[in-house]
Amino acid sequence: MAVTERVTVRLPDGFDADRHAAALARLITDRHGAGFEVVSIDPAGRTAYATRQVAITEVSADRAAGDSFGVRLARGTKPADGDRLAAKLAEQNPGFEMTAFEPFLGRATLSRLDPATSRCRAAVAVALGVKPWAVRVRPGDRGGFDVELPASYSPSRHDRKLAEVATSVVGGVGWFVDADPRALTASLVPGEPPTFPPVIGYPLDLLGTGDPGTLRIGRALPAPGQHIGPEVCIDWSAQSFALLAGMPGSGKTNLLNAAVAGSLAAGAELVVVDLPSKSVDFLWCKPFVRAGGWGCDSPEAAVTALDLVLAEGRRRARQLAAAGAVSWTELPAGTRFPPILIVVDEASGLLLPDRIPAGIPKDHPLAVEAAQANLLKAALARSINKIIAELRFVGVRMLLASQVTNNSTGIGPSLKSKIGHKILQGANPSRTARTQAFSDESAVPQVPANVRADPDAAKGTGAAELEGRFPVVYKAYYATTGDYANALHRLGVPTTDTPAPKGEQIATAHPGFVTIAESHRKHPTIGSI
Repeated sequence: MAVTERVTVRLPDGFDADRHAAALARLITDRHGAGFEVVSIDPAGRTAYATRQVAITEVSADRAAGDSFGVRLARGTKPADGDRLAAKLAEQNPGFEMTAFEPFLGRATLSRLDPATSRCRAAVAVALGVKPWAVRVRPGDRGGFDVELPASYSPSRHDRKLAEVATSVVGGVGWFVDADPRALTASLVPGEPPTFPPVIGYPLDLLGTGDPGTLRIGRALPAPGQHIGPEVCIDWSAQSFALLAGMPGSGKTNLLNAAVAGSLAAGAELVVVDLPSKSVDFLWCKPFVRAGGWGCDSPEAAVTALDLVLAEGRRRARQLAAAGAVSWTELPAGTRFPPILIVVDEASGLLLPDRIPAGIPKDHPLAVEAAQANLLKAALARSINKIIAELRFVGVRMLLASQVTNNSTGIGPSLKSKIGHKILQGANPSRTARTQAFSDESAVPQVPANVRADPDAAKGTGAAELEGRFPVVYKAYYATTGDYANALHRLGVPTTDTPAPKGEQIATAHPGFVTIAESHRKHPTIGSI
């Protein structure tokens, strides 16, 4: 059926119908679109009236998107007429909105939209930078809304904005976007914010399986709508050294135990260096270390355990040179060296120099003891740096753990720049801790507020900036040390009767060292000062 569309135009002062008729026609076209004809002019009221015929044809209702009908557009309608036409059609058809506009085909579609769907359509259109009629929205099968996207949609440019629509405009925290770029469809789906279970058990049945070049440490925060996230692994082929930071109680030791068990099961040799007072955390794996690899009984033992690795590294380098290989991975499988994992825990306590008391003679027992301790710490720092700088190509790996990672604790920028994998344990670390731990703090996600607020979910969580992988929030695997030890015994992982460096090894490596225990024996007054 034909409908007459009428417009009223206010005439400017000095209007002359004989001289300004063409200008009036252009004015009406610019303001209201093509096809209008002036039917009358009221010079006294300075008003002109124009009409045009618009054909409207009803179509069958589409119940999935609401009642709809088609509109045949006037000849000459242009894309630029969309906003004006949408407003006019909505005014003429209360409760309906223009949901399709095809001026070159001379047609448009009006649909009845409920307020929530209308609001979603408008917000999505703004997010995508298109007109509302370029987006089709309907209530979704999973709740929320299903969206037909325009051809201009690009995941890299628009997904974050769509997520903001889902969580801040039409939904709330936990809503997510499920988009299919190929099909140009998306769903804004209600849901709860992703979280972690209280415990993620280590998959003990997988010990010794999979790629020995990767080390599983936990699970990433699930994607929205999912209950379990992807596995988080350290890729030793991308980088051989990892830095683990975190305050006491954050779960560092639990993660280190998982790393030790996974490495031993994959065929690696183990070296553990820790403060004597803290080494109880690793007593479970003491039988599994390589001979002389237990560097936890004294500073001298720590230095010697690493010196034995350096000596082994030099031996391996000579063997590689003889074989004409530049990396241990180039050797035939049957002759390839087993990797060596070095775990250095409480690195700040091991490396931070002792303060020599002021105002006492240099030969005073307290000064001698502090100087000797600092000599050992300097030797330990030198060995750590040499291993990181020189031994990657012979299969040596290291996990360096510390509460604080800055220059004053012996883990400064120069050392950190050589370490590719960086992990910060803890649900709510300070900005300073994040800046010190990560290469690019701004690129590493933070543990979400809903996880931080749940003590069970937050326990064992952290963030990881791993070489060759996107930064993630994760939760570390957990198993008891007894479970780890039993699993390793079942796998037949070798043990040793000589875990700690022998006295002659310490003496051979550093003949000038006087142990602190020996210093106490020579100067019994130290203990009473």
